[in-house]
Amino acid sequence: MNTPRVVFGTLFGHHYSDKLSGAFFVWLLMVAMPSQADHLLSTGLGLGLSSSSAMSHKTDANLLANELSLQEAMDLALQNQPLLQSLDDAAAAAHAAAKAEGQLPDPKLKLGVINLPLNHGDTLNFNRDDMTMLNFGIMQDMIPRQKLEAASQKSNAEAEQYHYEQLVTARSIQRDVALAWLAVVEAQRKTEIYQAIANDMATERQIATAKISSGGAMVGDSLRLDAELAMTNDKRIMANRDERKARVMLSRWIGVAAQRPVRPSLYTFTQTISIGAEKNEATLNQHPLLQNARQAEIVAQSDVDRAKAERLQNWSWEVMFGKRRSNLSDMVSFQVAIDLPWDRANRQDKRTSEKLLQVEKAKKLTEDRSLELTAELANARADLEAAEARQAEHQTRLIPLAAARLKVTEASYSAGKQSLTDVWEARRAVLEVELDHVSIIADAERANIQIGYLLNDSHLFKGN
Repeated sequence: MNTPRVVFGTLFGHHYSDKLSGAFFVWLLMVAMPSQADHLLSTGLGLGLSSSSAMSHKTDANLLANELSLQEAMDLALQNQPLLQSLDDAAAAAHAAAKAEGQLPDPKLKLGVINLPLNHGDTLNFNRDDMTMLNFGIMQDMIPRQKLEAASQKSNAEAEQYHYEQLVTARSIQRDVALAWLAVVEAQRKTEIYQAIANDMATERQIATAKISSGGAMVGDSLRLDAELAMTNDKRIMANRDERKARVMLSRWIGVAAQRPVRPSLYTFTQTISIGAEKNEATLNQHPLLQNARQAEIVAQSDVDRAKAERLQNWSWEVMFGKRRSNLSDMVSFQVAIDLPWDRANRQDKRTSEKLLQVEKAKKLTEDRSLELTAELANARADLEAAEARQAEHQTRLIPLAAARLKVTEASYSAGKQSLTDVWEARRAVLEVELDHVSIIADAERANIQIGYLLNDSHLFKGN
C-alpha cells in the first residue's frame, strides 16, 4: 500500500498563510496520523479555519478600497507640508526685503538747542545771548542708485535660492517616502513568509509530539523544532519591527495615512517607476541639487556686485531752521556731508576680495555636488545591475531547483523512501528562497527609486 502523498504548493505571488496553512494542517493530520488526528482535533486545533478564511476574503475587499498606493503616499507628502511652506515664507520674506533694500533710508528729524549759556550768571538762560536758538531741521542720507540696486538684487537672488531649496526638499521627501513605502511592503511580505514557515514548523512539531508516544519520533526532533520555531519567530518579530519603523518614517511625512494597508506584493512595483533608457548622466545637470548650487553661485556673485558698489560714496543733506529771541532775526542753514573712503585698499577692496573668494567657493561646491551625484548614480546602477543579475539567477535556477527538490522529495515520500521531515525541510527551502527573492526585488526597487531621484523621473517624482 502506498504512503499518502503530501502535496506542497509554492508561495511566489500568493498568500499562503491566509489560504492554505490551516486546511493543510487538518488534512495532514488525517493522512499522516489517522490514529492521533481525532485527539488533536478534539483539543481545538484547526477548528474555525474555514470560517476565518472566509472572513479574510471578505476583509480583503475592504482593505483594497483603503489601500495606500505609492503615488498617493508621495502626493500626500507634499500636501500641507510645513517644511515646504517654511521655504515659501522665506522666499516671500526675501522678496519683501528686496523691495525695502531698493529704497532710500527714511529722513531724520533734528531738534535741538544751540549756544545755550552755562556760566557767568546766564546759565541756561535763553534770552541772554544773541547766538542762542532753538533748531528744527530735516536730514536725508543719499545712497547711490547702484548700491540700492545691488542690495535689492542680492535679496531677489536669495529668494530664488529658497525656491530651489524647496525643489530639493520636495524631491528628497518624495524619495524618502518611496523608500519607506517600499520598506513597509518588503517587511510585510517577509513577515507573511516567516509566519508561513512558523505555521509549518508548528504543524510538524504537533505531529512529531504525537508520534513520540508511539515511538515514531524522538524527543530530540521535537526539541530541534522548538529551537527552529523560536528562531523563525524571532525573525518574524524583527520583520514586524521593520514594518513599524518604516510606517513611522512614513508618518513623518503623511501623518495617520501611514497606518493604512499597503499591497503586500513587490512584483508590480517596478511598473510604477518609468525610467527610460534614454536617461543618462547629462540629465544630472537638471537635478534640483545642482540648480540650487548654481543659484548659490549667483547669490555669491550678487555679493560681489554689492561689495563693488560700496566703493561709491554716500552723501547726505540737511536743512535747519533756528529760532532766536523775538528782537533778533531767525536763522536758516543748509549743509551737505560726503563720505571720504580714504583707505579703500584696506576696506572696500578687501571686502570685494572676500566676496570673490566666496564665489570661487560656491563654484567648487557646485563641481563637488556634480561629482557626488555622478557617483551616487553609478552606485545605484551597480546596485540595480547586481539585483537584476541575482533576480535572473533566482528565476532561472534557484527557484526551479527548490521547486524541483520539493517535487522529488514529495515523490520519494509517497514511495516511502523519505520521511515527512524531509518534505518539511524541502518546503522550508522553497520559502527561504522566496525570502531571498523578496530582498533582491526590494534591492532592485530601491536602486530604481534612487535612479529616478537622480535622473528626474517625471512619473515617479511628480509636481517637481
